[in-house]
Amino acid sequence: MNISKSLLILIILNCLVFTKSFAQTNIQSENDGIAKSENKNSLKNSFFISFQYIGLTFHPEGGNTPEIYPLKFDKKAYFVLEVGGVVNMDYYFSNTMFIRASVAHYRDCAFVPAGYFHLGFRGTFFHRGKHQINGGIGPTLSYREDWHQFPEYQGDTYYGDRVKGRWQYRFIIYGGEFEYLYQLNDKVQLQFSVIPGIPIIVTSKFGVRIRL
Repeated sequence: MNISKSLLILIILNCLVFTKSFAQTNIQSENDGIAKSENKNSLKNSFFISFQYIGLTFHPEGGNTPEIYPLKFDKKAYFVLEVGGVVNMDYYFSNTMFIRASVAHYRDCAFVPAGYFHLGFRGTFFHRGKHQINGGIGPTLSYREDWHQFPEYQGDTYYGDRVKGRWQYRFIIYGGEFEYLYQLNDKVQLQFSVIPGIPIIVTSKFGVRIRL
């Protein structure tokens, strides 16, 4: 074999080695890119915080004592405005399941201080594009300033006779909510939530949810 043929074979072998190395590098880069993309989109072990305004409430059977509701929209207080806020903290233990802790404080239908503490599980039922629907349930402790201060108040089925000092309270296992989220960007979502306390009350909240 002459020198020219040897050089040609050597060049071809080097080209093959370089091509293989380049292909492997590209494949690894693509895999790294896919892994980074998947990791970016993964929700597992991530935290979210949300801030919501408690707004319009709906009483399916009318208000219990509509005479004392200063921000009612109709005589029977089917619709009443409440004023206050909620802070939620979410922790995802999978891509579709998370734990939510909530603290709320607001002025209720009678415009006296009220609020709740909640801890529960949530799941994602629908997620397509920028749209997402979550729902869940868990124990809730709710409270409000005692309505017995109003002569018109004759009691109700929710709080009953549960009174401690100047507060009425109730603890329930099954408190929960449904929410719709709209993705603005990688970090921020618009959030609209409904607490379905049927047949007594349906409470709505809206705000923003931020990925930490």
